[in-house]
Amino acid sequence: MNRPFKIASLLVGLLLGCFAVFEITNGTVHVLAAGPSFTTIDFPGAVFTLAADINHTGQIVGRYADTAGINHGFLLSNGTFTSLTFPGAVWTRTIGINSGGDIVGDYSLTDVRGDKDVHGFLLHGGNYFSFDFPGAAATVAEGINTNGDIAGFYSGNTGSNTGSNNRHGFLLSGGAFTSIDFPGASSTEAWKINDHGEIAGRYQGTTNAKWHLYSLSSGVFTSFPDFSGAAQMAPDGYAHVGGLNSQGDIATCYCSSTPCQNIFNSTVIAGVHSLLLSGGFYTSIDPPAALGSFALGINDIGDIVGTYEDSGGMIHGYLRTP
Repeated sequence: MNRPFKIASLLVGLLLGCFAVFEITNGTVHVLAAGPSFTTIDFPGAVFTLAADINHTGQIVGRYADTAGINHGFLLSNGTFTSLTFPGAVWTRTIGINSGGDIVGDYSLTDVRGDKDVHGFLLHGGNYFSFDFPGAAATVAEGINTNGDIAGFYSGNTGSNTGSNNRHGFLLSGGAFTSIDFPGASSTEAWKINDHGEIAGRYQGTTNAKWHLYSLSSGVFTSFPDFSGAAQMAPDGYAHVGGLNSQGDIATCYCSSTPCQNIFNSTVIAGVHSLLLSGGFYTSIDPPAALGSFALGINDIGDIVGTYEDSGGMIHGYLRTP
């Protein structure tokens, strides 16, 4: 009498198996979540591509280098790439995007490496707006929430991407800047701000100069323990960018061995891995076949973007869907 039910269950299972992982327990089909999928992102004709942030509608921003080695920002929306360059800039990077499509980043009018003359910008309604933290030598805008609040960091040094001393996070809200410094830290960076006003970033200790993760919510700082397999959390390189969503999940990276700096060196990047902090637990999330990778942005449904180096030394962006 059970034979027809078993056959029916098997047919249902075969159909479901085409689309998902499943199991049958006591004659009941249970659909299990399939494993995460990864999609490579390459700006057409680019020498390298980095994906830096993603909003809840799936729009992605990042940067790419053209064949002349010039860096531009980009927007990927509904499968279409748009190149973004701040007017008159020789170097542009787009880093954050909110649910309304507003974009933030940084640019330089004079330095093709983006190490000097660096300013923050907002792209809203097709118009670019430049801003600088008062008195700063360099301003980097990294995240923007639905309310238009912007988080980032500034430096008293002339370089924004070389060296990491004397950095401070900032919040730009209602036209007013607030400096952010983790208590006792030698340097602090603010990465992203979510729709609850929570900020996440990294700070550098004074004893061993290592970076650690933090969040700032309602004026209260929280430091997160380092990943157990990390020789260094969020190592210097492109790891001054990280992700935060409205659930408080953080996307970042770690290196499993030293040295950790100059991560675009093929020997070093092999020890750098994408990392997700969610619900108090860490998960290492390297794309398949990546020599090394780092996660840079996460949206409210858990989509993650970042970048990785393949075995041939090419740099690609990636999208990870749960």
